[in-house]
Amino acid sequence: MKITMKDILTALLGAYRAEMIQLIRSPLLVTLAIVQAITFLLLVSLFGLTGSMAPTALINNDNGVYSNIFVKDLENAHHSFRLEPMSYTQAQKLLGQGKLVAIITIPQGFSQSISYEETMPITVDVDNVDADMTDDIQRAIPSAIVSFGNQMKLPGIRIHIKENDLLKQDTGFIPYLIVSALALDAFVVAGILSAIAVAREFESGTFKQLSLTPIHPIIPFIGRVLAADTISFSGMVISAGIVIFGYKVIPLHPFEMLGALIICVVIFGCVGALVGIALKKTLPVASLIFGLALPLYIDSGSLEPERFDGNLIWGFAHLSPIYYAVGILEYAFHGFHVTPEPVIVDFLLLVGWAVAMIFIAETLVKRQINR
Repeated sequence: MKITMKDILTALLGAYRAEMIQLIRSPLLVTLAIVQAITFLLLVSLFGLTGSMAPTALINNDNGVYSNIFVKDLENAHHSFRLEPMSYTQAQKLLGQGKLVAIITIPQGFSQSISYEETMPITVDVDNVDADMTDDIQRAIPSAIVSFGNQMKLPGIRIHIKENDLLKQDTGFIPYLIVSALALDAFVVAGILSAIAVAREFESGTFKQLSLTPIHPIIPFIGRVLAADTISFSGMVISAGIVIFGYKVIPLHPFEMLGALIICVVIFGCVGALVGIALKKTLPVASLIFGLALPLYIDSGSLEPERFDGNLIWGFAHLSPIYYAVGILEYAFHGFHVTPEPVIVDFLLLVGWAVAMIFIAETLVKRQINR
């Protein structure tokens, strides 16, 4: 029997409609998928906030002109801590309870000593239970001191920094992080929904019937994946809206952003299809996708351009589709080139990932048919 293009499209659209009906009848699954997309945005935001705004008590016993200027320099020191003015007694109590990372004490007579060009020690009590956060504070305070010394033209400051920025504007850690999180969103949501849609065919026994039809079973699988991608894209639109209107991160290239979201959903939907064919059961799908998501996300340039972390890690990053997705999204929102590869190359490589996933999925389906 000769298979025509009309037959293929009929099978494709039929599977698409069937899966859409299945998803509409499963509002809880769809709702949880969209909620999951939003949850990941909030999760990475909390990660960034807790890592860059450590609660730090400020005790200003001087309250003079120079001490107030120095406090401003502390507040602008790389966003490493969040200063909270309080008494020494209250600060010591909170530090002991683990509610503060450090106490910065500006002694009485600070302004007078500075006016006489005398050295004045600043006391810092640190809860060093977390070396990462205390290291940030230990780096930020000298930076604030240097900034203060330069501003006051103190003779003891011998080094002055002349900074030449590569980019016209600075971008905060949260705006960078929240954009890269959209790639993780697409991976998790499209991956899980697509994998469930395909795995359900094996659990229900429908695959055996599909294997007896003249149409290759991969065609209805693709139809079901496209239906899952439709729902996934709806979740991504909501997530992008939160980034734009909630976090005030406006894309410099809106059409590139839209294209990036579409291609991410399609590519990760193909990854999900492969997972569904490999597992053939819906129960372990979420665990596997979540298990893959975090390492792929971290080694993808999501926290910073991956090329800064050494050639070995950067080389491994190229094996992750999220690496290329982050590159496209960061360019679309911020105009950054976080990957040495041009954006068009990132797009093409993501398309290559989709083709590779479909090819592997087709191979696995053929093996199932021949058993």
